[in-house]
Amino acid sequence: MAALTVRRPRFRVVPMSNCVRALLEHHFALEKAFPVKTRRAQDIVKAVANRAGITKEVSPHVLRHTFATTALQKGISLPTVQKILGHDNLQTTAIYLNFTDVHIQNEFERKW
Repeated sequence: MAALTVRRPRFRVVPMSNCVRALLEHHFALEKAFPVKTRRAQDIVKAVANRAGITKEVSPHVLRHTFATTALQKGISLPTVQKILGHDNLQTTAIYLNFTDVHIQNEFERKW
């Protein structure tokens, strides 16, 4: 007999700068129910990207990946990024440690 696994939705608190908050707050002010559902989040991301003239494919997942990589490059600790992303395992967060040679050289020079 196979076991049934039930996944519960994960709720995350997303820190954001005042600039990002200003860009997004009117979208969320229109929401009567929180948390925002997946499809609505996708629509908001696409609307903001269109308004910004971004022609590449965007999605909440692309923004999440970009955020995680940039946060780590800016020196936010791996455990902090893990907590923000809601990962149970630090190994899952470590996939965002894809620094370029330029980032590695800059960090070395700053710290050495």
